[in-house]
Parts: sequence; C-alpha cells; structure tokens
Amino acid sequence: MRRFVIIGAGVSGVYLSILLKQKFSEDQVIVIEQNQAPLKKLLATGNGRCNLSNKHMNQCYYQSDCLDVVQKIIQDFDMVKQMEKLGLYCVYQGDLLYPKSEQALSVKNIFMKRAQDAGVTFHYEQEVLKIEKSQPYIIHTSQQRLKADCVILAMGSEAGKLSGMNASRYHLLKQLGLKVIEPIPSLVQFYTKPVLKTLKGVRVKGTFSLIENEKCIHQEKGELLFTDYGVSGIAIMQLSSFYKKHHKYQLYIDFFDEMSQNQLCEYLKKLPDHDLEGVLNHKIAVYFQKYQHLPVSKLASLLKRFPLDIQGIRDAQYAQVMKGGLSLKNTNEDLEIKKYPGMYAIGEILNVAGMCGGYNLHFALASAYRVAEAIERKSYVKNS
Repeated sequence: MRRFVIIGAGVSGVYLSILLKQKFSEDQVIVIEQNQAPLKKLLATGNGRCNLSNKHMNQCYYQSDCLDVVQKIIQDFDMVKQMEKLGLYCVYQGDLLYPKSEQALSVKNIFMKRAQDAGVTFHYEQEVLKIEKSQPYIIHTSQQRLKADCVILAMGSEAGKLSGMNASRYHLLKQLGLKVIEPIPSLVQFYTKPVLKTLKGVRVKGTFSLIENEKCIHQEKGELLFTDYGVSGIAIMQLSSFYKKHHKYQLYIDFFDEMSQNQLCEYLKKLPDHDLEGVLNHKIAVYFQKYQHLPVSKLASLLKRFPLDIQGIRDAQYAQVMKGGLSLKNTNEDLEIKKYPGMYAIGEILNVAGMCGGYNLHFALASAYRVAEAIERKSYVKNS
C-alpha cells in the first residue's frame, strides 16, 4: 500500500485527493492543512458565487515562466465534464462558468463529501516544517512525522491570508533547493495620489489604462471603485496583474469611452456652463466643477484621460492571487519536480497567475487533474 501525502487543503489539494483515492482505492491519501478547516479561500471566490472557469481559456490570460506548460494543462481539462463526475452541475453565464447554485459553499460541500466518502484522511492545524529527501520521503509537521511514497505540494499562496498566515511555504521550497520567483500581490487594489476621498464609494463604468512613461501597458474596460486609499474594482484588479515593483505608473480614466474626444467636445458645447450634473454621478460632477472654466477641448481631454499617480499596490492580504512562487522550470510537464521523483506541485504555489474571470480556479483544478493522470500513467507503466 502506497501513501500519498498532499500538503494543503485548498481546492487543488482536495480535488487531487479525490482523484487519487478514486484511482487507487487501496492506497492511503492524507491531506495536511495548517488551518482549522479546508477550502477557506474557495468560499471567498467570485464574491461567494465561485467562478470556476471561462469560455476563453488560453495562456494569454496567465503570467508564468513556462506558459507553454500552462497552455497544455488548461486545454486538457474539461471543467464542466469533470465537475459533473463529482455531482456538481455548472452553467455558463456569458463567458463565466458558475455552479448552478451560484454558491461556493455548494462546491465546498461536494468536494468534502466526495473526499470523505472516498476515504481521504485530513490532518488539520499542522504546519509542515521540513521534508526529508529520502525514499520514502519523511514529512515533519508541527505535530508528527509521516512517511510518504509520493508528496504533493499544494500549499497555496499568501493571497487573501486564507491559505495560512505565514510564509513558511516558500521557506520549505528553498529548503529543498528549488527556485522560487519572488511572490508579489496580483489582482489587487491601487494606492493613488491624489486620493479622491470625496468620491469614496462611487463606481464608474469606463475604460482604464495603466500608463508608464506615456506608454499604455494595458487597458481594461469595466468598472472602477473610488476608495479612501485609491481605487478598486474588477478593471483595477486586472490592471494590477501588469504592475511591476519599482516602476512608476499612472492610471488614466476615460469617463466617456463611448465617445471620441471630438464627439465629447461637441457634446460639452451643448451643456449650459459645461455642467456635468446630468451626465455623470453627482459626486463626480461636483468634483469637476473646478474644471468648468477650462476650454471645451481641455475639459474633454481631462474627461477622456483623467490621471491619477499610482503609488503602489495593497499587500497580500487584500490580493486574490500572487504572481511568483515555485518556478515551473523546477518541474516537468506533469508538474513532477525534476530533482525529486514522486514529488509534485499544483495550484497557487506555482508561478502561475491568471486574470480575473475563473482562470485561477481553472488552473488550480486542471493542475490537480494533470498530476493525477501522470501518477496513474506511471503506476501503469511500473505494473505492466
């Protein structure tokens, strides 16, 4: 009887535990988790609705040091089909895939029922301190020592502080002599200067551009939310994935992306005293009163390219994901670590960060599926 030990009870770890137990019912599958309960981060995804995937699944929506590997993993995984096998019915709403219930809790309950029915063992409130490089591997936790024929690293990231409050996951990787790309928050809010506190809570639909040295790095159409520290909203989260440390950026807000600048000029000429009260949110119209004296061309330019200096991004506890982590150059295409046969890595611990829209959950589950299939192939070859 073999023993599989999965470190981390996030969505990738729990899903892999189910797949392994389904394929190898006589073997032991143990999941070690440092939190008191599994799947904490899953419950927060998609504002509790759990956006699982996207119709436009392609490597261009990810950042990684091995995008070709990412492409193979995501394209080989059929989310709808695989979730149906677990008893989870999913439907597309536009391009986004959700459970029919639109509840992350439904996904958590299904996953845990399938894991428990299959006989997966969970050990909670245990931090993994060290993995001895022997055969079998010896895993030292804060409470015990475990031997493992196969180890899967599924510790998640620091994002949201829901996968655990410390950074020991990266220390563990470095103990093993593995290359770790410095993790930085992604899908996170911006600090800005000035901070438009009078607009706190106001949402704006428009087009938003991340600018460096007057060059557009990336542009997003969607929604922005003004806050008491800067800006938030889905469009801002997407832009943050292109943010790099030690670079100076501006954010340009286009309040009238349905019009060209010339069209906006002509429209403004028709407004008495250039009063924006009837065309923008009241608080925004009040804010722009100080610019009403400007020539129409300059006012139109300001409304089309309203600048805010980006002072930085918020830290990991506010982020949805982290860029960086375990370099995919440490692994083969099946996510087996080249230096350590029988050791794999899946999910957010890897240097793979997707955009908003189901990309990160899709990769987390697809990476677990890839490893389960790889272990099954190796087992078949060994036994044939």
